[in-house]
Amino acid sequence: HLAQIAAMADRHFRIEKRSGEGKTSTYISALGERETVKELARILGGVAVTEAVMDNAREMKQLALELKLQRHS
Repeated sequence: HLAQIAAMADRHFRIEKRSGEGKTSTYISALGERETVKELARILGGVAVTEAVMDNAREMKQLALELKLQRHS
């Protein structure tokens, strides 16, 4: 996904697939604000999630919120 599009979402979820002992399971969990920013940073930075990437993710989420508030005014 593009981080710019993901930042606009009102809710975020992590979907994980785990395999072991001959079976595969899928787990879905809702993300809180902190986890959402970490996930956006992972999308932006790939393997190297630096503090600069985290700041960028926080800013992206804040700008998305401001844009949504402007559209509803």
